[in-house]
Amino acid sequence: MLNYSIRRLLYFIPTLFIVAFMVFFLVRLIPGDPIQVMLGDGANPETIAAVREKMGLDRPLPIQFGIWLGSVVKGDFGTSIQTNRPVLQSIRERFPVTITLTTLALLFSLLLSIPTGMLAAVYRNTGKDYFFMLLTILGVSAPVFWLGLLSLLVFSVKLGWFPSIGFVPIWEDFWTGLTYLILPAVTLALHMAAVVARMTRSSMLEVLRLEYITHARAKGLGEGKVLIKHALKNAFGPTLTTIGIQYGQLLGGAVITESVFSLPGLGRYVMVSIHARDYPAVQGCILFMALIYVVINLVVDLMYTYFDPRIEYN
Repeated sequence: MLNYSIRRLLYFIPTLFIVAFMVFFLVRLIPGDPIQVMLGDGANPETIAAVREKMGLDRPLPIQFGIWLGSVVKGDFGTSIQTNRPVLQSIRERFPVTITLTTLALLFSLLLSIPTGMLAAVYRNTGKDYFFMLLTILGVSAPVFWLGLLSLLVFSVKLGWFPSIGFVPIWEDFWTGLTYLILPAVTLALHMAAVVARMTRSSMLEVLRLEYITHARAKGLGEGKVLIKHALKNAFGPTLTTIGIQYGQLLGGAVITESVFSLPGLGRYVMVSIHARDYPAVQGCILFMALIYVVINLVVDLMYTYFDPRIEYN
């Protein structure tokens, strides 16, 4: 497993290079001049040219990319054009909010999806199965921003159960902070829960047809033990892969969710930076998210042996 982990870590280098290359050049396709946005419409051309030269934005793009990539290798993600602060410092301040939100969303999605997928498989081709699958279709189809606005309207404005604006860090006041995170976390979790539930149902249906499940029932084991210990554990491999992929979707969905709920996380920082044409901030944040995503996929791969001991890492 150690050799496999080292090889996977080495694969990070070309993956992150490709991400950095694409982000660097794609972000410059955004219409607008970042210096003009920073200085305002009243800035004269001489001032704009001087600031652009000072920030190195007057150089050819390949040279800019080489300079930025060299700084990233040293751990320097650059300085924000908008705030004039190190991008890495802003990431450190905002990432705890995003990781807390996505972790809560992951927990909510698993609490919804695993039982739903199991029950749909047990009651396959019945009314319960059709009902659960209808819910998953709705969960996949509903846009995150629409769900967020709807939940704010219903549960915050109409019912007053949760605050509609503001944020309290959960590590400072757990219960108060939780009230600010429940709505965005559930909103973010619904899409992932729908996808994972469908995969859980599909995997469970394949396992429930196998002979060892029939043998376990013939031995007199309880249905709950058969489903959880024998069926779910052996069917969880494909579901685990889906969870790893969907967690990356949670990081992407946090950009919209944090903007809707005005959370001071990394996603909202990316959105504000895009509007401000803040190239270093956008590049640094997306590269950092890509790094988190590839690490999560490595962890998911290493967890396979627990659910299927037949897997060997060569």
